[in-house]
Amino acid sequence: MYTLKELESLPTLSVGQAEDLKIERGGTRVWLSRCSKADGEPYNNKVTVEQYLKGRWVTVRTYKAL
Repeated sequence: MYTLKELESLPTLSVGQAEDLKIERGGTRVWLSRCSKADGEPYNNKVTVEQYLKGRWVTVRTYKAL
């Protein structure tokens, strides 16, 4: 798990509709949401971890970065 400070210090590799791609390596992507609870997220600073499985990107974990 990455901390909020760690993720915010990384360059943004790509910008999605509501998230910034912070890490992409070895079939894993880590996204940091730019939205908050007020925007409908389950919590502020949501991190989404995706893995490339069977030909598609699948969310394998979400958590609140502290």
